[in-house]
Amino acid sequence: MDKWYKNIYRRSLVDMHINDDKKEYLSKFSAEAYFKYLVDANIVSPMIYLQSHTGLCNFPTKEGKTHEFFKSNPDEIKKLISLCKDSDMKVVGYYSLIFNNEAVYAHPEWEMVDENGKTWRENGQRYGLCCPNNEEYRLFLIRQIKEMLEFYRDIDAIFYDMPYWEVTCHCPSCQKKWKKISEEEMPKVVDWDNDEWKKYAASRQRDMVEFAEFIKKETNKIRPDITVEFNFAAVIGCDWKAGSTEGINASSEFTGGDLYGDLYNHSFTAKYYYEISKNQPFEYMVCRCDRNLREHTISKSLLTLESEIMLSSFHHGASLVIDAINPDGTLDKNAAKRIGKAFEYEKRFEPYMNVGKMYGDVAVFFDSSSQYKYHSRADNKACAINASRTLIENHIPFRVKANGSLDNLNEFKMIIAPSKLDCDDASIDKFIEYVKEGGTLYLSSDSSPRLLKEFFDGEVVGETFGNSEYRHIYKGYDEVQCYVEPIEKGYKKIFDGFGHRNPLPVTYKLPLFSYKKGEEKASIILPYTDPDNNHEFASIHSNPPSHKKAGPAIVEESYGKGKVIYSSTLIENDRRDGFKNIFRNIILSNVSPRFELKASKYVEMIVFEDDNEIQINLFDLNFADEINERKFVLKLNSDMCGMDLLTKKPCKTKNGIYKGKFKKYASFTFKKQ
Repeated sequence: MDKWYKNIYRRSLVDMHINDDKKEYLSKFSAEAYFKYLVDANIVSPMIYLQSHTGLCNFPTKEGKTHEFFKSNPDEIKKLISLCKDSDMKVVGYYSLIFNNEAVYAHPEWEMVDENGKTWRENGQRYGLCCPNNEEYRLFLIRQIKEMLEFYRDIDAIFYDMPYWEVTCHCPSCQKKWKKISEEEMPKVVDWDNDEWKKYAASRQRDMVEFAEFIKKETNKIRPDITVEFNFAAVIGCDWKAGSTEGINASSEFTGGDLYGDLYNHSFTAKYYYEISKNQPFEYMVCRCDRNLREHTISKSLLTLESEIMLSSFHHGASLVIDAINPDGTLDKNAAKRIGKAFEYEKRFEPYMNVGKMYGDVAVFFDSSSQYKYHSRADNKACAINASRTLIENHIPFRVKANGSLDNLNEFKMIIAPSKLDCDDASIDKFIEYVKEGGTLYLSSDSSPRLLKEFFDGEVVGETFGNSEYRHIYKGYDEVQCYVEPIEKGYKKIFDGFGHRNPLPVTYKLPLFSYKKGEEKASIILPYTDPDNNHEFASIHSNPPSHKKAGPAIVEESYGKGKVIYSSTLIENDRRDGFKNIFRNIILSNVSPRFELKASKYVEMIVFEDDNEIQINLFDLNFADEINERKFVLKLNSDMCGMDLLTKKPCKTKNGIYKGKFKKYASFTFKKQ
């Protein structure tokens, strides 16, 4: 298969989810005008709509409905594709799975319904959702995709959007499938302590993986040469309800998705996509609109758009910028020019985006299979993202590891695996081997029972105030549930000022951990009164520490050549400085970073390395708000000569140190001796 995407970094998508019940809709669409937009935007690979969430097709179809404009102008998209291909652009076709209004209008029996028998549209949404478990809908997809790919023979790839659940579907097709795996009624109440509910949640994940595999297989039957990509945004942008796991990504030639978080989320996701993508570059999609496409007349500033593009580039990823067409089919010329200017800057870095492999002293483990808050405690994803923020602020290079990418764990000095209650056996085996061979593993809160048993001969036996006679009620503010006090000399330093008189406050119930192997480093301290009893209190505004111990808060144990740290507290998840400083100290007491950077906490260091050179990218994650001159001191392990990749000026270290300053971002490559 032609890997056309290998050095293609400037990509675009113009949303065309336009209805056809008025003559003006898409009436001014022009292949020539669209092509000029792509040229002005500096695009080398456009993604072009062949169908949309409306279900309307931009090609002749017997299996659905063609958009009225394209009934009268059947070759307009073909003309656009030809213009692109004649200019050596690589063209990707867009097709919306699951979200398809026309399909549910014609076949209401295909539509998803929730546990109350309501469709998403009946609950106020505009979108008709077809259930991927409905066999008739699947047969329809095969026929319509065949029509599309035979009509558009020149496209290089197909992008399938929306492969995830928006509701906990209880339609007849899902009910029928459920009866094959359980004798119980399909559960309706979310309860992560209920085995039937967990079985149901797991079945949703399997069904969506199998659906993606089905679509890919059928697509390649029609066009064996075509590249297939599934939108893999829901894994980050949604929670457990989406049923989105790395299994869906396994059917994609490379990983990509549209995300709308801040630059810290962007950085985390870029590392995650880099790690799980079958092929590089991964594709990070950003919106040119300021916030999202629901407000498509307001644009991001050039600085903001440029920053998002360059952050992907500094992770060696491709950027796809999403715009939206106007209802009449016209495009915003100024938006095209802004995108073009942002990509003009990015072009300077493209020659260096194949250098080496991403380096990390630390790995953060994110597992998409269990994105739920157990007993109101934060899930693995939230903890992983916030842990990565602390690593960024302390200039510790890291990577993100996930299911299916847990090979070569010995590359890392420490692995952060936070709040991971449900962990598959293959991942557990990798972690055990990693520690046995000398690695340091950090576990927190609701962790895998098998890992706790293996490393500590321990188990979680309850939680603080778990036997309270009072019902737990959220009062509209965070009530302190317990405290954490360091008791070992080294950890008293790690806790950076928190101690017996002022222990660390925690606003959620902590797991009570019983263990036979290990050394307690910090203890759980209870408040004066039961937090759920609003009649008895020591202080009306707060619940001060009573200094009554409830069990261990942090336990460490040597295992093989390595070490395991278990923290009942999600220290890594709290973004207050007090918590972040403790988490940083835990890491730095176990890791000596290979590269040292002194700079503002807003500056992230991203490192790539091969046998001949080291590429160090510095990115000011705050610059979109205000451009500052950032001074830095970079310490390498020896004297090296190099080059500033953006200015082309030579640079070299003195006594292994390189000093400089930059605005927005900088990139250097140093040749190894």
